[in-house]
Amino acid sequence: MKLIKHIRFSIIIVTAIFVGSAFLGKMFVANDDQRPFLQAMLDRTDALLHARQGQPEQGRDFLAVDPNAAATKDDPIAKIAATLKPGETIDTSLRAQNVSPGIRVSIINALRSKLDFKRLKPKDSYTLQLDSSGDLESFRYESSPLDILTIKNSDEGYRVSKDPIELERKKIKVSGEIESSLFAAFTDKDEDMRLVYAFADIFSSKIDFNTEIQPGDRFSLVVDKYYKNGKLVGYGKIEAAQYFRVKGPNLTAYLHTTANGKDQYFDQDGLGVGASFLRSPVPVGKMTSKFTYQRRHPITGQIKPHLGVDLSAPIGTPIMAVADGRVIDIGPNKGYGNQVVISHNGDYKTYYGHLSRFKQGLHRGSLVSKKDIIGYVGSTGMSTGPHLDYRVQHHTVFQDPFAMTFKAQIALSGKGLKRFKQETRALTELADLGSFTPHPQVLKVSNLTITKEHEIMLL
Repeated sequence: MKLIKHIRFSIIIVTAIFVGSAFLGKMFVANDDQRPFLQAMLDRTDALLHARQGQPEQGRDFLAVDPNAAATKDDPIAKIAATLKPGETIDTSLRAQNVSPGIRVSIINALRSKLDFKRLKPKDSYTLQLDSSGDLESFRYESSPLDILTIKNSDEGYRVSKDPIELERKKIKVSGEIESSLFAAFTDKDEDMRLVYAFADIFSSKIDFNTEIQPGDRFSLVVDKYYKNGKLVGYGKIEAAQYFRVKGPNLTAYLHTTANGKDQYFDQDGLGVGASFLRSPVPVGKMTSKFTYQRRHPITGQIKPHLGVDLSAPIGTPIMAVADGRVIDIGPNKGYGNQVVISHNGDYKTYYGHLSRFKQGLHRGSLVSKKDIIGYVGSTGMSTGPHLDYRVQHHTVFQDPFAMTFKAQIALSGKGLKRFKQETRALTELADLGSFTPHPQVLKVSNLTITKEHEIMLL
């Protein structure tokens, strides 16, 4: 290598002497591109140098490439793709990727008005792009398939926008027959468990799907399914639902937006399907002990009253408040283990026992709304396995929760009822809700773009 550098230096000196000689004047080498002699000699030397380094040949000359040459401003040189780990924030994740403090601050400040940092989840993902100067060129944060924020560097500074999302929407009808459980019936349809929970929730004040279903009962529903790049991203709200019972009255519910803009379910006559109390604080489970005044305790063996119902469910299953109320007691309570007691309008109290843990932040005096999560199924206290001990007290008397009836909370009338009837008639005709098909049936297909002005709510 040193020999080549010496040769090149000698050529430069000799050439300078020739160029400076007055009697020789200007000399050019008669090569194919008529380049000046000095440039030609330098190129030949470079060719020899790069040939020794294994550079590729381009025609008669060698391509001279400096591997350390800086990219242009428009050529991105650093790209980072990462996923949040449990317990990580955006800042700690970026720090783990060796992103400079200045860029981290810029990203956090730009996202502050668009993203709730308290709702970050593990597996949220991001992509960061730097330019050749090491400045932030773009940052893309995806918290769900429908929620993607992008930061871009512009002449006006960093700008944040929500990416538009292209979706395919399929309106489908799902129907089936109960053989063993509601869960099993939906599983046979290859539908996500989110759908069975939503279906059970609609009729939660009318039927307890833990205890009151019968083989031969049938169900039918209409719902939108949303796909992104051919992959299911979620369900919209169930638009219509029916449950036909072998024993007992049939149930029907239609989704309707009331005059105040609130989505609620009504039966075919315009009466609200929801009631003041839910039938069960656990949507889908299995009743292992009934309300009775004569039960042999599974641990002590004593015959004594069991003034509630036991609902078996996996540890960690969410437990809902069955009605609006105020927490009047919370904490360990002997054989009941971790227990929550809620007062409802002074007339009713509900008891929830054997919890594994309470909802974070819940305390005595907390106000809760119907369907609020208050805790999670466990096996604390005197218990043979994970379940919920659920009790209802009216004034001073405990009653069987599943034998109680409650009035509807709302009813449509006038123009609202007329508009509701028109909507339900069109949907019933489209779906032919009274019929049953073995497989989900596609009723309608359309495409839509989700933007910050047009958003959807998924189950």
